[in-house]
Amino acid sequence: MDQSKRLIPAILGAGLIAGIYVLIVQYALKDYIAWRSPGFLLGLIAIPVALHRDPLQKKSLRFYYTALVFCILGWILPVKTLLYASVVLALCFLIDNILGKINLLPVLAMALMAPICDYITNIFTFPIRLQLTAWAGALLQMIGVAANVEGNTIFFGGNEFSVDAACMGLNMLVTSMLCGIMILGFYQKKMGLHLSFIKVSGLMGIIALLNIIANLFRMILLVVLVILPEDPMHGFTGIICLAVYVILPLVWLIPWVVKRSGKTKTATVPVYTVNSLQVIMAHVCLAACVGMVAWKTMLPGVNQVIPANLPPVEGFKVTAMRDNVVKVENDTALIYVKTIPGFYYSDHHPTICWRGSGFEFKHIREEIIAGKTVSTSILQKGTQQLYTAWWYDNGTRQTGSQLNWRWDALRSGTRYAIVNVSTQDRKTLEKEVARLLRPEENIVTALQH
Repeated sequence: MDQSKRLIPAILGAGLIAGIYVLIVQYALKDYIAWRSPGFLLGLIAIPVALHRDPLQKKSLRFYYTALVFCILGWILPVKTLLYASVVLALCFLIDNILGKINLLPVLAMALMAPICDYITNIFTFPIRLQLTAWAGALLQMIGVAANVEGNTIFFGGNEFSVDAACMGLNMLVTSMLCGIMILGFYQKKMGLHLSFIKVSGLMGIIALLNIIANLFRMILLVVLVILPEDPMHGFTGIICLAVYVILPLVWLIPWVVKRSGKTKTATVPVYTVNSLQVIMAHVCLAACVGMVAWKTMLPGVNQVIPANLPPVEGFKVTAMRDNVVKVENDTALIYVKTIPGFYYSDHHPTICWRGSGFEFKHIREEIIAGKTVSTSILQKGTQQLYTAWWYDNGTRQTGSQLNWRWDALRSGTRYAIVNVSTQDRKTLEKEVARLLRPEENIVTALQH
């Protein structure tokens, strides 16, 4: 009876703290979290499947200190990804205290549910998509299929096959990792063994490699069988390849690794590293810290770097837009200059922004214009067609690489912008890009004065 009386305040307190985090999510992360995305929904299933707890070890502060570190980072760099990490770790701290010491697989699942993972899949896999297309084209030629490769597109029999971030295959990278976490959690519980963090990380790397192999064979099947994007089998082919080349190997590999390298958890006795009052104060302190980070993240203009009075650009109409974007346009060219607050920030990538306006990207590739590497593509929306190019620019240095501009921005402290030029024809595009890449007509420098 006494134990029940002690549990009631604990349950009410835990519910109150959890409610605070729900309010924080509604206030600052409601439009950030992709609630209906396959990765988020599958993650909700993966968490309980992968969860293992040790009720004899309670009141640990490991997640508390980690969450505080992310709160500090989130205060210094007020971006929603860091706020999301703070909320996740704070919830893990709460669950850890209620259920007992939990394993790290659910934490990894919650990390994969973050929108930043979809962003990485869409943007940072671009070099992988180009390489996949090249490999697929080479293998097709080896088996006697006369296919031509341009950028991320394979041409065969008058048809085009593109390796896009939006395709069913590459979009399943996070899905395959979450499936791997569920399989690993299942066999760890079944065998009573657990893998170290290093071995789990190695498995995630193997899953990523299997996903690339699955996409390679998917691309070959689509071309050989002439399965076009409008065909329902286009999506099913990705699911079949995922099952054959990723899930089935994992069903064999994971139990073998767990049996061979897993360690038995040693018997434990109740351990209380801190007293109850300290734990309560830690929860209150952490909730306050997460709330402050949410408040700062949502401050108007906290990451605004575009000046209030934009300088004129000769021959162009200049318009300031939301989220550090400036539109520069005339009768021949439409230019978006999207200033990025820092190396840690997302970059309003054209492949995301234009798709939001209903355009489809065709023939994405990297090429050299005026001695600089830029990305080019054709934008298609019904009968409307535009030629577009983009690169990263800080006024003195231009690059087409995500990693290059972020590393340079971190090292030098300079602020980059992504410059996106669109025109009605290819010749005008090349002319405008070459002009803007000249130091004396650099658009980023012009807008900074």
